[in-house]
Amino acid sequence: MSKKILLLSSVIFLSSCGNNISQLGDKFLDLINPIDAATEQVSLSGDETLVAVDEYGDASISEIEKLKSLSDDALIEMALAKGIDFDLDADGNLSNRDDLIKTLLENSATLAALISEFENNGGSFILYFSYDDTEIDEVSTRTIIEHANFMQDNPSLRLRLEGHADERGTREYNLALGENRALSVKEVLSLYNLDSRIVVVSYGEESPILVGSNEVAWQENRRVEFSYY
Repeated sequence: MSKKILLLSSVIFLSSCGNNISQLGDKFLDLINPIDAATEQVSLSGDETLVAVDEYGDASISEIEKLKSLSDDALIEMALAKGIDFDLDADGNLSNRDDLIKTLLENSATLAALISEFENNGGSFILYFSYDDTEIDEVSTRTIIEHANFMQDNPSLRLRLEGHADERGTREYNLALGENRALSVKEVLSLYNLDSRIVVVSYGEESPILVGSNEVAWQENRRVEFSYY
């Protein structure tokens, strides 16, 4: 039913209701323009993500609900990865679960701001490689040094180096190639004593940026990505 038909039908209905038309009219307006006073929410410009203004600050509702849905073990694992303190009760369960969720949300917001600033200053988060190669060239070396300085300036950051390959070669070979590319990047970062804050993973050919059997796609997919957490 279109909005015009709905409004017309409602007017006819209200007209037949005698002395209570004013009260019924108010109820009808409430139905088509509901006001939810329970939680203050703001729609982000150009985005359907909602922001909850409550005890969690300006964290997105989806992010809050995601953390709330996690088990204690999962939250503890995240806290350990980020170097965040937490408390356990006598049974080994989180005794400060809500506080930990708040801290994780604050950590996430801080991380997003740092990455945005780094990106706005020209920071690159992807290194590209030649075919079947793991060599770090001069351009890549400069990029890695920028990340090393970024990590030294922000000691709480942890880095995941994600290695990738193009579709040529076997799955096993490309997994090894992606890992070796990420390890080559880690080797340079290790010169800055950052080993303990870096993990390496390989996706091989499984996560292409471009799908296609041509040089343009292959070049985009031979890469290592910097993912901070």
